[in-house]
Amino acid sequence: MECMMKKYLPFLLMAVVFFAVYQYCFDSKLDLNGDNASYIQLARTLSDGHGYSNVSPSGFTPASHFPPGYPVFLAFFVSLGLDNLIFFKVLNGILLFASLIALFGLSRRLSGHTTVALTAMLLACFSPHLMHFASMAMSEMLYLACTVAAFVSLYFYAVRKPSAFYCSPWFYAALLAAGAAYYVRTVGASILFAVVLFFLFRKEWKASIAAVGGIVLMLLPWSLRNAACGIESRYFGTIMTVNPWRPEMGTVSSVGEMFSKMITNFDETVLKGFREILFPFLSIDYQHPSGFTGIVAGLLVLAVVVYGCWTLGGKNLRFPFLGFLLANIGLFALWHGGNGSRYVVPVAPFLFLFFYFGLYDLIVWVGRRFFKKSFDVVLSGRWVYLLLLLAIPMMTPVSAQSASARRPFPPAYRNYFELAKAMEKQLPTGAVVACRKPELFSYFAPSHFPMRYLFSQNADAVVADLVKNKVDYVILEQLGYSSTPLYLYPAIQKNPELFPVVSRLPAPDTYLLKFDRKAAAAKFSLQEVK
Repeated sequence: MECMMKKYLPFLLMAVVFFAVYQYCFDSKLDLNGDNASYIQLARTLSDGHGYSNVSPSGFTPASHFPPGYPVFLAFFVSLGLDNLIFFKVLNGILLFASLIALFGLSRRLSGHTTVALTAMLLACFSPHLMHFASMAMSEMLYLACTVAAFVSLYFYAVRKPSAFYCSPWFYAALLAAGAAYYVRTVGASILFAVVLFFLFRKEWKASIAAVGGIVLMLLPWSLRNAACGIESRYFGTIMTVNPWRPEMGTVSSVGEMFSKMITNFDETVLKGFREILFPFLSIDYQHPSGFTGIVAGLLVLAVVVYGCWTLGGKNLRFPFLGFLLANIGLFALWHGGNGSRYVVPVAPFLFLFFYFGLYDLIVWVGRRFFKKSFDVVLSGRWVYLLLLLAIPMMTPVSAQSASARRPFPPAYRNYFELAKAMEKQLPTGAVVACRKPELFSYFAPSHFPMRYLFSQNADAVVADLVKNKVDYVILEQLGYSSTPLYLYPAIQKNPELFPVVSRLPAPDTYLLKFDRKAAAAKFSLQEVK
């Protein structure tokens, strides 16, 4: 009985801590990032039998902005009648908890150090970033679960030592989990890379070739579908764009510009982002490049993470772990900036494991190097649990996340949503509405067709685009995005007669404007689309 209690006590402790923090931080509102509303809409379209499509005035058009994995996952539950925002959020909480439990079990098996594994995962439970993303309908938690499943499968493949790779169910499980991760988030290419590395460094050449072949077969349907629909990948264009939210800044045109962009992204996402994830109580300045102290601190954290990744993986997962980490860092550097630590969130539990195992091994090495065996006896005890004191300062940002979860929508968003709800009730279906954050508008007004206005400083081009897309209404809001005052407002200000006010909500002023498409076509000598 005592042995059983010792075996299962860590899991019970993790469950108590996780669900206490999770319910404390749980946000029942629709998240304001917009992507969560898009995922839900795509899931509903799939469930209704229209395929992986967006809804437009001309009908259903093939969707490609997001990989289909997470919408397909949600669509399964929608088809069962579980179309509920709170359910989707709780589902992500369960995925995060299952991932942390699995990572704890995996790291304990790899290292034999229950204390370090438990400490790292308990501190991960106090991550406000993880708790935030686990209470929104986003793909990060499903992606995390798939990557964890892939590494667990690789571990069991290694320890079970099959007579031939094709005889092991863990070979297929690893490939399927890694493929699923890619279909959930394209950054899943990092776990595909890790799986291939696993077999290469084991010198299992046939398994390596089979893994590459399996990956190609899994990814082929999505590529063929997009090619058949005439859809080009948006990722290369985004990589080559200086700032996707400021198209007038142009594209990267030289090796020097690309290198500068990668250094900036590395600073923001790795040097700053890793520190913010591991130590959320620190104040991180994303407005300016890191100074000398920030660079040194960021590189030290990265060095400990890489060292922990190497030592924790041992002979079985050392190279897959390292490949996964470095591939993610490379993808972070290539992508666009301005997102802080957001893209680090799906790998945050791995960072907690790697950092604290690296820190533990470094301290043990110092003890053995300078204090010989006497100090090593102390180090092999339960002193690691002292690191749990970090949960005390971590409670400050956790409390801030809890307070944010309990606040109502900001006034600007409240007005925006109220206009959407009013239009849903009062206007005939099928109105085309130009606005910022059309995904959020669509969530509250599903019978209309929102679209984003043209991001251009040419006011005439913005109006021409409204005519081209047969826009009926325009929403002028104050959500805080620079695109509205940069692109939309100047077009309205220059042509006020084309945008009569239909409705206005105060504090802050939010306007529903009727777009006179016929007058605009005549004024700019445009052919009005019927």
